[in-house]
Amino acid sequence: MKPLEITHAAALLAVAVTLVATPSQAQGPADDATPPGEDAPSAPPAAASPAPSANAESDVDEAPVRRTGSAVESPVKPADAPTGSASEPESNAKGGWETGASGYFRAPMALGISSRPGPDNLAGSPETQISYGPNRTVDSNYYSFGYTRLQEQDWAELFFHAKKKHVQMTIGWMGYWFTGAGFRNPDSAWVPGIAYLTLDTDLNIAGRKPNVAFSVGSWWPKFGRHEKYDTYTLGQYRQLGEQLKLTVPLTDDVKATLVQGFGTGRDGSFSLLAPPPYQARVGLNLIHYAHLQLNYQDVVEVGLHHNAQWTRDPNLLLQTSSDKSYSNARGASLNTIGAELKLALPYAGRLWLSPSFVTIKNGWALGEAGVEVVHGLSPEGLATNYLGWSGSPANSTGTGKLLNFGFLYENSLNNVLGKPKGLSPDVKVSAFGLLVNSSMDLPADSALPQKKITHFKWGADAEYNPWQWVGLMLRYDSVNYDMDHGGYIFSAISSRLSFYTHFLSGERIYLQYSRYRYGDNMTLAGRWPWGMPIVAGSDIIQGGPYAGSRPDMDVVRIQGEVSF
Repeated sequence: MKPLEITHAAALLAVAVTLVATPSQAQGPADDATPPGEDAPSAPPAAASPAPSANAESDVDEAPVRRTGSAVESPVKPADAPTGSASEPESNAKGGWETGASGYFRAPMALGISSRPGPDNLAGSPETQISYGPNRTVDSNYYSFGYTRLQEQDWAELFFHAKKKHVQMTIGWMGYWFTGAGFRNPDSAWVPGIAYLTLDTDLNIAGRKPNVAFSVGSWWPKFGRHEKYDTYTLGQYRQLGEQLKLTVPLTDDVKATLVQGFGTGRDGSFSLLAPPPYQARVGLNLIHYAHLQLNYQDVVEVGLHHNAQWTRDPNLLLQTSSDKSYSNARGASLNTIGAELKLALPYAGRLWLSPSFVTIKNGWALGEAGVEVVHGLSPEGLATNYLGWSGSPANSTGTGKLLNFGFLYENSLNNVLGKPKGLSPDVKVSAFGLLVNSSMDLPADSALPQKKITHFKWGADAEYNPWQWVGLMLRYDSVNYDMDHGGYIFSAISSRLSFYTHFLSGERIYLQYSRYRYGDNMTLAGRWPWGMPIVAGSDIIQGGPYAGSRPDMDVVRIQGEVSF
């Protein structure tokens, strides 16, 4: 289906569901009356800024809540969604609103330790230096393939909810920099990040009760989340728009869910010197997504997914050159097709597999908003990370293909022995990885030395919980930015001591030590042969007298985090 045809179909569906979703026709509130992206929103900062990692994985897409309390950092279900008239609160029965709040924060202190000569005497004797950890590592930027979550940065979110029968609204604030610690960052986004409204209704057809939920507002639907790397194989959508979700119980054990969404990402520029309220110029990109999912009990989940992004707004390119023109932008597009499989089996453990295929044309033209996939904030971010885009259309237009595959396996000793969760002692293990194979469609006279890059990262961890309030974890990570060319690789061994009120709870304090090893091409402010940073934003953060030297090999951090 062409983009404009998709737009027309989405508009017709939105009008139709407005008529269907009248509460007076309903039998009771839905099991899931909120936007049904797989996870809750995670707000990203600018490209070289801290990673969001604020996504709670849940079959109930409730308000955005992040939980990383388990030993293997598996997010858990957020606050309970509406469960039906039998359990309806008294305030709802009288037509009133039930209100509440949820949230998450993490506050890390990260210390990079190295022995280096002073910046004013690089030929002098090395001495011990202790620096801000993310400044001298290559895995702390959420918008680069090398992100491992070992060096997550500041993040907090707070959401207010109000709901009654067949209605729920959420408004949330998110930010990524704690200014009370010193340096103030005016771009840290302590402003409303999301606001959406959901209306839902239950029908009664031949003894079955399908549910229709219609959501409108600003939020981040998402599918195919890789827990270990906090990224998406299928997509996360930064949008203002609508979403229609139909859930049909086919049998007592089998449920089918169809999700359709259409929205707009806003890309623009802000001028502080212009008089308010005329300080911003905004252009739109257009987003459409569809997801079909089948569930068998809590054991098997299979999903098929498609999304697309394009633009018809000349405001994105008012000042153009012959190569970067609105005419070329009209031909720009991103399309993703993919699938997802989840298995949760007694004794055997939990398995997640998700392949996807992304095609991009003129990725430079679709700006810094819209579809996020495999650590690329937008098609332009994907073009920069994987398709050789450097600002020169003569060398690359950010056109090409990505073949992605993510996997995760988890199990615990209690599960193998058939014991309930939460008992101690226990041992939990996991193995995980992400492959991105990129093929560039380059102009005939391009100076880029290669047309393909294979990125692959993988890892494994194990945590021992001798008691419910303490955990000892060991983790290994390996990241290879280019499997066909040597030196673009690094690895880390990390140990972590965690304290909880309970190791399945939503809060913890942990102490972590990571020891890194680096290939020859993994340096501070390192660059690809075509001049672009290997790690997004490292030319800004890591530029200076130590550029080109080895990153820190030892990083110590202590972190407090809680979800509620």
